[in-house]
Amino acid sequence: MKRCWLTIICFMAIISLMAQGSFPLGKLSPWLRQTVRSYQQRNHRAPSGEEDYLTMVFVLLDANVTDAQLADYQCRRYAQLDDIAIVMLPLSQLEEFSKLATVQRIEANQWPHTTMDTVPKVTNLLPIYQQTDRHQAYTGKGVVMGVMDVGFDLKHPTFSQEGTCRISAFWDQLAPQEGDALPVGCEYLTPQAISEKGCATDGLIQNHGTHTVGIAAGGGHDTNFRGVAFESDICLVNNAVTSDTSLIDNADFYKYTSATDALGFKYIFDYAERQHKPCVISYSEGYTPYIDQDDSLFAAFLGKMTGPGRILVASAGNESVLPTYMEKQKGVASVGAFINCNKKTAYYKFKADGPMEVHLIIYNKETKELQQTKGLSMAGMALDEEIEDVLVVDEKECTITMDRYLSAANPNDTIYELLLTAPVAMNDLAEIALVTEGEESRVEVFGSSSNALRNLPNTDARWCAAAYGHNVLAPGCFAATICVGATTHRQGYVNANGNYVKNFDTPQGQWATYSSTGPALNGLGKPDITAPGTNVISSYSSYYLEEHPTATGSFVAYSEVDGRQYPWGVNSGTSMATPVVAGTIALWLEANPSLTPDDIMGIFSRTSRQPEEMLDYPNIRYGYGEIDGYKGLLDILNLTAVKSISQHQPHRVQIGMKGQQLYLHFAEQPLLPVTISIYTVAGVLVSKTLLSSPQKETIMPLTQLASGIYAIQLTSADPLMTGSQLVRL
Repeated sequence: MKRCWLTIICFMAIISLMAQGSFPLGKLSPWLRQTVRSYQQRNHRAPSGEEDYLTMVFVLLDANVTDAQLADYQCRRYAQLDDIAIVMLPLSQLEEFSKLATVQRIEANQWPHTTMDTVPKVTNLLPIYQQTDRHQAYTGKGVVMGVMDVGFDLKHPTFSQEGTCRISAFWDQLAPQEGDALPVGCEYLTPQAISEKGCATDGLIQNHGTHTVGIAAGGGHDTNFRGVAFESDICLVNNAVTSDTSLIDNADFYKYTSATDALGFKYIFDYAERQHKPCVISYSEGYTPYIDQDDSLFAAFLGKMTGPGRILVASAGNESVLPTYMEKQKGVASVGAFINCNKKTAYYKFKADGPMEVHLIIYNKETKELQQTKGLSMAGMALDEEIEDVLVVDEKECTITMDRYLSAANPNDTIYELLLTAPVAMNDLAEIALVTEGEESRVEVFGSSSNALRNLPNTDARWCAAAYGHNVLAPGCFAATICVGATTHRQGYVNANGNYVKNFDTPQGQWATYSSTGPALNGLGKPDITAPGTNVISSYSSYYLEEHPTATGSFVAYSEVDGRQYPWGVNSGTSMATPVVAGTIALWLEANPSLTPDDIMGIFSRTSRQPEEMLDYPNIRYGYGEIDGYKGLLDILNLTAVKSISQHQPHRVQIGMKGQQLYLHFAEQPLLPVTISIYTVAGVLVSKTLLSSPQKETIMPLTQLASGIYAIQLTSADPLMTGSQLVRL
């Protein structure tokens, strides 16, 4: 309700402009267009002195347009890559600005949400976080690990090394604005400023970012819960998500859009550029994209930002909990499914390659008796036209709004949007079937996790076309972004009270059933890769704990520093899988700082684990499979060509370095001889030693070797003792 009111007042200023009939709607993206029209019909008027609300937008703009020319329209440009600019725009200037010949298109989209909010908070203590002697060769040192998220505890000891905070730069977009260098918020660039800030502005109500940064880059402090790239340079941006509404002043509400998020990504990449370091960004948020238009500039802008040593990783989302998709093939008269929406407004999108109609069929919830049918014909709708109608359900008047525009990706396809608004939650009304008809046409229907579909065969078996898939979130669905889905490796966890909590039945090592699947709405085959995302332990915010002292069910341990309790907790979702992949890519960038997104995809294709052998890869669940960080490192170093080096680590041996001594810790004393072979990264064998009676703990001096990276190969008749490990001498 709060956001609805803010949206209304922010668009009041536009209504008088719309009433003049000259507003160039064709230049606006569907989300902006829908919002403008939605409030135009309410005929609100802005209070005196409150006309100039600001919003952040992408503009397809002639690169030669100067800042002085933009200033004529009270516009402030915060970034421009080629012909795409990010501009802060007063709503009162939108009409005149849109008329400029140098302005071809204006886009913005909704706020994201964190991609763990549709699954339980659970954990998995993965070996990559347990084994403190792993990754001695590559630790993320010299690489910037960027994270844009919410709810950071900046003082959590997992982000410090020997008492020094590893967070080097922090832009809190929700903080009170200081100066005008940044469009919103404030940045903190010194250890003292970051320490004094303590937590992000939303740190008392959010915890998500503390957890994801801990997975990607946390040092673990006095626990085994260490992140992947635990010596990387951390740069953070705290952005706005849907649950941050209460923290934002009404006048600033529309400064926060997808364009503001794009500036957050650019802030991190710019920081890395100043440090002359490669960078990978982890982004565990997303929003339901429009079919193919609303995000074209966002997608293109990210494509211009990413490249050699500039990698963006985003979560696929947890949208597979409910069916959100329906398809009617040509030659089929009609298909349908029932609306499943716990909000007062249900919103669905249709893509059709020919004429179609929509029927809303109402059934009594108790008797299953058909009550009425409401037909909506699209045959007479003009492009960019909006039609309205009324439907009475259970004696409650519901408003129907439909919009039509051409697909940008395929001009032969038409996009329709259906908005059904009721005075109560849709699921509290009678059962409503959403049926599409048109035998000549192929029609696809798209919902979301909050605007889902369902099959009710006991009500009417004809309308059971609800299906899963086509639900990957933006910006993970963009071509420039590495999109991450989740797998499950542990079905439960031990909480801080010592109790085992089982909360998943997904087969170990396989696709997590909540993880979003492709193809994406833009037609791309997403996700690109999966990683463990179920039951992951990482850092939790001490500030969140103070504000929610009873929210300890997901906590597994505590660390005390200077009398303050810092918790460790469990979460699940593609939010957790994404920093696993981003942290792994940080290790790869340390080995090769010039890796491009295409290079990363190539590594995925050659080295990923394929969990289900019967499937073809890449596919819409796993992408190329589940990431294998170690195989990826061997691939980057060209060590996969050395047949004597195993492409896996030994299961029953920890390998590490202590000074110039090789340290081997066997889980139990070997009963069979073990051969230790040492290779350079050029694949040259420099040492070979047979341990005929190895001890449980074996130390081997390597003083004869020069400093560098080496592959330690253990070979034994016992397969659990056989494998390789990269070490740094």
